[in-house]
Amino acid sequence: MTNTKTFKRSKTARLIMMVPAAGMVLAGCGEKPVEVQVFNSPDECAAYYNPPAECKAAFDDAKALHPQVAPRYASRQECETDFGTGQCETAPVLTANNTVPTEQTQQSQQSSGFFMPMMMGFMAGQMLNRGGMAGAPQQQATANRSPVPNQPLYKSRDDRSTFRTATNTAVASQPGSTSIRPSAVQPKPAAMARRGGFGAQAAQRNVSSNGG
Repeated sequence: MTNTKTFKRSKTARLIMMVPAAGMVLAGCGEKPVEVQVFNSPDECAAYYNPPAECKAAFDDAKALHPQVAPRYASRQECETDFGTGQCETAPVLTANNTVPTEQTQQSQQSSGFFMPMMMGFMAGQMLNRGGMAGAPQQQATANRSPVPNQPLYKSRDDRSTFRTATNTAVASQPGSTSIRPSAVQPKPAAMARRGGFGAQAAQRNVSSNGG
């Protein structure tokens, strides 16, 4: 009986790994998934028939959040181990409440001594009037607001096709709409990362899958 249950669990795990990355973050127990949009740039967002102004606003939100949530590394080399050569930048000094100073003076832009990956895309979780619904009533627009904040996305060196949040949660393998669990993608304050840790989950899955 135990062997049968183990086999079923293993089979279920394999099936989950076969689900397309566009729906990677599935609904959890009792949590309703919501629709968000994932893009490389504001122009790409607009090409999907979204209002350009809203695309830019979502991108700007993500860009502002980027230095507050991007994982921190002790050296550029450690960061590039996870994200690739030339894909990391100096992390700015943050204030006591973990935000970038309001006035971006040269002094506030001095190196914090840490490095972070460059933003490689963004998640539009709070865009209104999706699909070109520019003339929708305000009530409908409000109803469409997502509980997922607009936020930056990253791509690890060994998994360039997957968009990931700053907390290393895989959300999609291609631009466009996807469904996610809101609790799985809530932004968190920037934290120190372990070298080789970002994207490691995907690497482990690939090894397990290839190794049988």
